[in-house]
Formats: sequence, structure tokens, C-alpha cells
Amino acid sequence: MFVSLNKKIIYSILMFFLMISIIFVYTFYFIYGTKIQKEQQNSIQQNQQFLELLSQNISFSKELQNVLEKNPNYQFKNKEIKETLINRIQNNSSEQVNIIQKRIAEVTKSYDERYEAIKEGLKIIGISSILLILSIIILSYLITYWILTPLNKISNVSMKVSQGNLDSRIQQEHLSYFVDEMDILINTYNTMLDSLQSLLSEVKDKENFLQALIDSIPDGIRVIDADYNIIIANKAYYKQVGTRFKNCQKCYEASQNRKTPCNTHQINCPLYEINKNKKTNIKVVQQFHNYPTRHLSINAAPLRYKKNYIVESIRDLSEEINFSHQQKLSSLGFLSTSIAHEMKNHLGALRIITERLIDKYYKDKDDNAEDKKHLMLIYNELISCIDVPERLLKLSRTNDNNNQTIDCNGSIKDVIGLLDFEAKSKGINIFFNSQDPTLTLKGNEADFKMIFINLILNAIKAITDHGEIQIDLSLQGKKEVKFSVIDNGCGIASTKINRIFEPFFSEGHDTQNKGTGLGLPIVKSIVEKFGGNINVKSTLNKGTEFTILLPLTKKLAKN
Repeated sequence: MFVSLNKKIIYSILMFFLMISIIFVYTFYFIYGTKIQKEQQNSIQQNQQFLELLSQNISFSKELQNVLEKNPNYQFKNKEIKETLINRIQNNSSEQVNIIQKRIAEVTKSYDERYEAIKEGLKIIGISSILLILSIIILSYLITYWILTPLNKISNVSMKVSQGNLDSRIQQEHLSYFVDEMDILINTYNTMLDSLQSLLSEVKDKENFLQALIDSIPDGIRVIDADYNIIIANKAYYKQVGTRFKNCQKCYEASQNRKTPCNTHQINCPLYEINKNKKTNIKVVQQFHNYPTRHLSINAAPLRYKKNYIVESIRDLSEEINFSHQQKLSSLGFLSTSIAHEMKNHLGALRIITERLIDKYYKDKDDNAEDKKHLMLIYNELISCIDVPERLLKLSRTNDNNNQTIDCNGSIKDVIGLLDFEAKSKGINIFFNSQDPTLTLKGNEADFKMIFINLILNAIKAITDHGEIQIDLSLQGKKEVKFSVIDNGCGIASTKINRIFEPFFSEGHDTQNKGTGLGLPIVKSIVEKFGGNINVKSTLNKGTEFTILLPLTKKLAKN
């Protein structure tokens, strides 16, 4: 129960006053009054004894008088003695009566004066009580004004500060000339709040800077304590787990949508490996619950600061795939530029020379002549050679336009033309069959070609010696187009076929053919960017078939 300090002080003073008053009244009235009563009783007893003696004296005088009256002729030796005795007997009775009356009057007056003194004392007590009550009221007002009011202000401001309102300050109504301890306390308290607000503002600025710093990192960052609590994370991380898991406090709830910690036999937990197995650096690949098709590379390291924490850097491997895709395009661009500069001028010169020879010596000659046929064959091959760097340059030319009109047949033929030499050098024939020669799609043409470059290159690597690659294009209803890339190579084991789209997973049949493991993830990311899907069927030592379905009316995915 709350009782104000003002009430406590007033009640304490009143209780103290009542106790003192009771003790004083008891001492003054009961003890002193009892003493007066005893004195009165003693005086009454003495008066009674005095009265009894007077009464006996009167009786004796009367008896003596009676004796004298009965014996009037009694002869005294001295006549003066007789007269003196008679006069004393006559005067004794009246004097004694006067003495008794005076004595009683004096005693009565004495007690009346004492009781009057008691009454005056009680009046003094009453007046003193009134003055004391007035003093208490004045004192309580001064206590309230000097002490309680400032304390209430401090209490109110403290309550607001405890609720987070650091802008509250204790207002002083006036500047007193005589500064007391409460004024110093209020000024010190306000100064303390100013310093506290400044420090908290500085801490908040540092926190905001730290948050902005980690938010600027493209990889997901999160710090986890030993109890699986997420201490801090950046925007990239929340994008990786999904916005609906943004408010989750536990790492396993945000990442795997679990209510309990992950099973370490099923999921390689960096926190478990670092804290339990005392490892210093952990690198694992995981899929988060909200985006199961994304593969995330997690690098974790311990952080020792008062408690044990771990810092995780989470990278979406699709970014690595896009980077690898850009690297391939850049390499092709560099290759095509080099070829164009090194070959095109020379081939162009040979083409001009050949054209002049034909115009000068073979223009009027029969086309069936053997030498003219050979010369025309050389001329056509030169034109084909000139087209090779042109196709490479066209393929590698970067273009962010995702709304290009793609000639599906022409683009696939361009890719076949680029890779045909490498295929034939290994005794591999590439066949292309299309049900619709005029089929077009909307999207990025370079990305579309990159799909078939990767699939054909993988097929070439899978065929050890003399094989064939079949590429089919067909319509699937009115909304989809189907592309198939079929080879008769070594195939893929059933235990590994589910992992071929994982980043950095490579299953070349020998060291020479073992790649980076990014080709098929690039293909899958591009297919998904087109709004389609890709499937694979394979049999060991018989071959593999990749099937791609792309929508004719599609929504291009965002990068």
C-alpha cells in the first residue's frame, strides 16, 4: 500500500505529540493531583484532630463553668485567679469558634488555589497544543514545499525515464537565491539525465552504424549465442530466410521452421561443431525451409566476448552461379574479340583475294569446272570461318534486356555451330530436330544460348568416343515449348542424380573432364528465370536426357 512521505511525516509528528501529551497529562494531573489529594486528606485529618481537641477543651470549659456556677461560694485563694478563669472560660468558646472558622477557610482557600493552578495548567496545555498543531501545519507545508514537492518531481521524472522517455527533465519553477541540497540534487539529476541521454544516443548511433555496416554486406550475416538465440542479423539474412521468419529469436526456427534444435545427425549444425567439438572454422551447405531449392554456403567462426557466440556468413550459391555465368560470358567475349581481331582481318583478306581470283579468272568459266568448284568451296569455307567469331561475339555480347525476341531454332543452330568442331573432333555428331521452325520466345538471348552451351558441353564430356547428341524442339499444348538434349554417354548414377544441380557438385568420368560443378546450376537458374523447369533422366552406360519446359507466355524472373 502506497503512503506518501508527507502523510508519514505528519502522522509521525501527531503520534509523537499525542504520546507526549498523554505522558504530560498523566504526570501533571494524575501524579500531582494525587499528591494534592493526599495532602488534603492529611490536612482534613489534622483539622479533625484539632477540632476534637477544641471540642474537648470547650467541654472541659463548660464543665468547669458548671462547677463554678454550682459552687458560687467556693473561695479561691486569690480573687484574681477566679476572675481570670471566668474570663477565659467565657472568651475561650468564642475564640475557639473563630479559630475553627478561620482554619477551615484557610484550608479551603489553599485547595481552591491549587485547583485553580491545575485549571490554568490545563489551559496552558490547550493553548500549547493549538500552537503545536499550527506549528505542525506550517512545518508540513514547509516540508512539502522544500522536500516532498521536489521528491515527487524526481519520482515522476524517474518513472517516465524508466518507461523510456529520456527527454523528461525536472522543471524548477524559480531560481532560488538560497540554493539548498534539493536544488543541487535536481540540477545533478538533470545533468545525469543529459549525460545518460547523450551516452544512449551515442550507443544507439553505434548500433545503427553497426547494423548499417552489416546490412551493406551482400552475404547474410547472423550472430548466435550458445542458446541458439539470434543476437544480430542483416537484411541479406532476412531475405534468405524469408520475411515471415524475421521475428524469430531462435536460429533453428528461422532457418528450418523447427520448435526444437536441429538433429545434428541430419543437419550439420555449425553451432554444435564449434561449441561441442571445439572446431574453429566450419563451412557447410544448407537449404533453408522457406527456399528449399536454394543452396546456401555457411561459413561459421567462434566469437569470444564475455559469452560464447558464433558468427555465420551465409552466401547464396545462386550468386556464385550468376557470377560464374557472367565469367563465362566475359570469357567468351574476350575469346570472340581475340578471334575477331586475330582471324577476321586475315580471313577477310583471303576472302577478297579469292573473290578477285574468281572475278578475274573464273567469272566466265563453267560452274561445273573442277577447279572453279574447288575455288568456290574455299570461298564458302572462308565465309563460314568468318561467321565463327561473329557468332561468338553475338553470343557473348552482354545485354540486360530480358524482353528480346529469341529465334529458338536460329539460336540453337548458332550454339551447334560453335561446338560442332569440338564434337566432331571427338567423333560426336550433333543432330537438331524442330517441329516449329518459326518458334520464338521472349527473354535474354544470351541466357537462352547459355542453356544449350552447357548441356551440349556436358554431353560431349559424357561421351568417351564416337557418339551422338540429339536436340529436339516441340510444342507441348498451347502454353509450353519442350526442349530435349539426349546423349548416349556414360550416364549418371541414381545415387547422384539428385545432386547434379547443386553448386560445385561435379561428376566427370575422369580428372580431365571433371568441371567446376556450376554448369548445371547455371542452366537451372536460367530456366527458372524464364519461368520454366528442367528434368533429367539417366541410365549408367546408356545415356542421359535433359528435358526443359518453357512457357510461351511467361513472366521473367527477377535477378
